[in-house]
Amino acid sequence: MTEEQFRRHVRKLAALRGWTLAYHTHNSVRSDAGWPDEVYGHPAAGRTLFVELKTDTGRIRTAQETWLRHLASCGFEVALWRPRNLAKITAALAPDGPRATLPHKL
Repeated sequence: MTEEQFRRHVRKLAALRGWTLAYHTHNSVRSDAGWPDEVYGHPAAGRTLFVELKTDTGRIRTAQETWLRHLASCGFEVALWRPRNLAKITAALAPDGPRATLPHKL
């Protein structure tokens, strides 16, 4: 599964679970480095989720780690998800599901 296929799969799953707001920078060539791949909003649950998506073998870049750790330290709900994390992803996307967290080692 490519990262783009994974991103589309997670986005569909999020929509099915009521995350009606979604943002993705489609062309990041002129954007600052490191911003998470997806931002989801669930107005009914009062949740906003910043997500970096990688393949099971994809590497996270320094700028991505910096942004993810910064957002998490500011109290935002932040995740680094890979296809192997599908059960955790599904649980976190439930409106009343567990809050997404970053792994200690990115």
